[in-house]
Amino acid sequence: MTQLRWGLVAAGSIAADFAAGVERSKHGVLEAVAARSADRAREFATRFDIPKAYGSYADLLADPDVDAVYIATPHPMHAEWAIRAAEAGKHVLCEKPLTVTAPEAEKVIDAARRHDVFLMEAFMYRLHPQTRRLVELIECGAIGEIRAVDVTFSYSSGANDAPRLADPALGGGGILDVGCYCTSLARLVAQAATGTEVVEPTTVTGMARLSERGVDEYAMGLLRLPGDIIAQLSCGFRLTQDDHIRVYGTTGQLSVPKPAWLPKMRQPAASQIVLTPENGEPEVIEIEATQSVFTREADHVATHLAQRQAPELTWAETLANMRTLDRWRAAVGYGG
Repeated sequence: MTQLRWGLVAAGSIAADFAAGVERSKHGVLEAVAARSADRAREFATRFDIPKAYGSYADLLADPDVDAVYIATPHPMHAEWAIRAAEAGKHVLCEKPLTVTAPEAEKVIDAARRHDVFLMEAFMYRLHPQTRRLVELIECGAIGEIRAVDVTFSYSSGANDAPRLADPALGGGGILDVGCYCTSLARLVAQAATGTEVVEPTTVTGMARLSERGVDEYAMGLLRLPGDIIAQLSCGFRLTQDDHIRVYGTTGQLSVPKPAWLPKMRQPAASQIVLTPENGEPEVIEIEATQSVFTREADHVATHLAQRQAPELTWAETLANMRTLDRWRAAVGYGG
């Protein structure tokens, strides 16, 4: 396989994490970076020894040496630049959520289809060995039939609150920022339990504390999923909670005390899944990740270019998750 030449659309912290991941990948090289200012792009390029720096996203898309782009802009800009990248014939890896709403996501996917390019939403935790082992345990019936899921991803941004988190015009709020992981994981559990490729909840309810601007500062959701599985979700950017995954079955439970999406778990690290039988002692299953999730992402895109979709994160999967997020935000009264 020839090397995939990457262009980075935006030069923030998550783009830096991805750039470091590409540096350690088997099939990727850093070709270009674009930022809203040429100075920032040049500074980023120097940091990662990237050959080209642009002060315009459009200029990067016009570069014939760029094969694929990683879009790391704020949420509301994802749709525009993913579509423009597809129109320029570039393969696309776009940060989660793919867009702000499901109808926008449909437009991005349509552009990828029409222009015959690869497109994947960057839910990097799906590629982590911890997630894959969790799915295996569910599929093999390690805790019997699945009945419930409990997922929390919530933190307090404090004084370092990024402006986008509090601004509805920038897709702010905990549901889009971290709640999207909760919906994705809950749906993944139901898919593994029912042997179904893509599932969506039949019922979505929720409550949230909304800011004066109508943004969800922290929220809870309740989903009824196929297989009569109930999922309880909790997320937020202004409330620190105990981040975890718990899956309850008829003969035991699975617990993940440090989910793969947490910042400390994104680099090579050991993690655990605790399997507790109904009438037995807990078994700690050790999992070793030898690569960062961003390195896995870069190589995963390169491996599946010909299929235009990644098996773990198909376009149907992305749309199902986006529709669930739309319903959760509507249930809590997002935006008034």
